[in-house]
Amino acid sequence: MKIKSIRISLFVFLLTAAIAAQTPQTPAPSTKPSAKQAAKPAAKPAAKPPAKRSAAGQPQISSAAAAQKLLDADLVEFQSKPEDAALRQKVIAQAKSMDPEPAIPQPAQDSFSQATAQLQAATRPDDFKAAAKLFEQAATQAPWYADADYFAGVAYNRAGDFDGIRRSLELYQAAVHPGDESGKAQELQRDLDRQQFERQLAEMMQKFSADPSDAARAEIIKLVQAAKIQPDTPEVARGHYVTAVALMNAADDNTGYEQRAVNEFKAALLTAPWWGEAYKRLSAAQTAVGQFADAGASLNLYLLTQPSDARAIQDEIYSLKVAELKAEDDQAKQQAEDQRKKQMLEQQQKEQTTVKSEVFTFEGDWYDASSPKQYFVGGKDEPGCDYEIRKKGGHWSISNHCPGLKRSIDRLEVQGGQLSFRLTGHDSAFPYSEVDVTFALSPDGQKLDGRGNYYDKENFAAGYYSVLWVRRQP
Repeated sequence: MKIKSIRISLFVFLLTAAIAAQTPQTPAPSTKPSAKQAAKPAAKPAAKPPAKRSAAGQPQISSAAAAQKLLDADLVEFQSKPEDAALRQKVIAQAKSMDPEPAIPQPAQDSFSQATAQLQAATRPDDFKAAAKLFEQAATQAPWYADADYFAGVAYNRAGDFDGIRRSLELYQAAVHPGDESGKAQELQRDLDRQQFERQLAEMMQKFSADPSDAARAEIIKLVQAAKIQPDTPEVARGHYVTAVALMNAADDNTGYEQRAVNEFKAALLTAPWWGEAYKRLSAAQTAVGQFADAGASLNLYLLTQPSDARAIQDEIYSLKVAELKAEDDQAKQQAEDQRKKQMLEQQQKEQTTVKSEVFTFEGDWYDASSPKQYFVGGKDEPGCDYEIRKKGGHWSISNHCPGLKRSIDRLEVQGGQLSFRLTGHDSAFPYSEVDVTFALSPDGQKLDGRGNYYDKENFAAGYYSVLWVRRQP
């Protein structure tokens, strides 16, 4: 109600001043009026023109004093509602319209001085925030005080309060007169942009460390490109990068260096995923080791860092796709060739196994080639006296159809590559009644090398002798 009455009083004052300004002033008469003048009725006062009004219907400010009173009234109202952005803008607009610009109230000057002293003495974030609050107080006491808003931003910058910096910059830009901007706000804006960028980059790098995918790399590169701020390259990343370049330079004379270079480039990009040149060199190393799909992916990431190289890089990506297709075709052909060789080898092994099963067996006709001959009949020149070894129904047998055969064979056993049996009977030339024979099949399957242990009539071991049978060829 107090503000409303002030506005009404001010309106009446302005209206009265406007009427008075348009009424001519005449000096009072020095003599009394004549009787004739006295007898005349008093003349009506001349009609006064209406007071001029603005397009909004408000009386126009016709003097600096009147404008100051309007400003003072709105300023009082604003200080009771400092969060009212529209009222702040109104006060600022009024101040800017005045010529000369209104003076800074003493309370605002005092707050500014206190804030300046606080800023100079500040060492901790809380101290800088306290200084910023004092500058904001000065700006509330005089909203057109642009320097107060600017230094509030400076103090918030020292405190690392990004929201405070942004708010102060917006107020400064609203309060400063066009043409008065010296560039200091742009510098503060750049500081704000960099700090915000570094905070965003740190958050994205933390996520990237947990999941270093190409999608995460692309997001980081886009952030760097949008901010137009090139982050510092970590020393560990540079170390891996320089190592990789050296390995590639020495790859012609050293087997495996190209793959090691690929690993080193990847290590560099784990700590600097925005590094375009590293992606380009990684792609070259991957191409050298035949990793064409990976090389194309690396070039796509490089392209995000250097959009101006789009034509040349895109053509290189097309070439890598062709190389990848050729590599896939070559791989398919090689796999087919490997499969063919494998099948051939299996067939050869199968055939060899078949041959072995036919040759390396005890089955067949055998003649005695022992020297001297003792217990066996026949020989190379007597095929009718060959020993016939056969397997039928899982059972082995040895037979001989030589006329006058005096000994028989029993207890026949075959285990692996050995064959054993007992030879019994009586021969006047060889008085021993029993001979135990053990044969081993030769590696080529053509001979049976063995030993015969003979026993006397009381079944005591009497000695042994060597035995040799040879396979009869068809």
